Amino acid sequence: MRKRKIKDSLVVGVCLAPSATIILVFTYMAFIFCVFLSFNKWNMLSPMKWVGFANYREAFTSPDFWNSLKVTFIYVIVAVPSCVFLGMLIGLLLNWVTFARGTFRLLVFLPVITSMVIAAIIWKWLFDPNVGFINYILFSMGVQASHWTQWLKDPSGGALVAVLVVGIWKRVGYNGVLFLAGLKNISPTFYEAATIDGANRLQKFTKITLPLLSPTTFIITVLQFFSAFKVIESVLVMTKGGPAKSTEVLVLHLYENAFSYLKMGYASTVSVVLFFLIMFFTIIQLALEKRIVHYQ
Repeated sequence: MRKRKIKDSLVVGVCLAPSATIILVFTYMAFIFCVFLSFNKWNMLSPMKWVGFANYREAFTSPDFWNSLKVTFIYVIVAVPSCVFLGMLIGLLLNWVTFARGTFRLLVFLPVITSMVIAAIIWKWLFDPNVGFINYILFSMGVQASHWTQWLKDPSGGALVAVLVVGIWKRVGYNGVLFLAGLKNISPTFYEAATIDGANRLQKFTKITLPLLSPTTFIITVLQFFSAFKVIESVLVMTKGGPAKSTEVLVLHLYENAFSYLKMGYASTVSVVLFFLIMFFTIIQLALEKRIVHYQ
């Protein structure tokens, strides 16, 4: 029996070794190297030069860094609740629809399987201030051309709104499917008992559906935080951080410093800061889990 257990353990170890090696090299070792690099000055052409905390001082005294951090927080604050709320709404609608269910689910999930780059190109055309479909709709509604939003050319918020719309549109379908799975997991006996007790639809939703959907809601919220903090594709394609850096999120700030200015040390510093930001918010969410999540 003991030899059999040892043999099984060896088989499991051999099967897991390739995946474990890839994770070790491309995740943990890469992160350790990133932290080390944040204390160095390196342009990938000349040898590394140890500079201590100089990169961190540069980051925390840089107006561009704080601007990108502000834009990122605005994006997260708007995108995460919107994705969760709209995803729940879509999940409820999918659960309620009794005809052409497969078609509706396909239409809802289609944005998810669409490449973000392709989606951003399409939405960039839709938001074009001159020939875009969005302003065409405004014109059809009687809005004069002088009042049209310039969208991607508007540094006062129009460009960021356009980027947010794309991000939310891309994610809500996936959230809707997860919420649908959560709804299907709720036992009908809860609703039957509530009906016998005389509960109306609103009471059933607030007292049964929402509490029992809280595990799904929690998971989706955590996933949306990760996605929102790491957004870059839509911004890079649609605005490249402009106009006037009004859409320059933290990851784009990192990317430009790394590959446009070859400031790998500074870019690694921003990456480390971003890591601890995400970890901080994740710890807060995990600490709140026991208070806000209810299981059957």
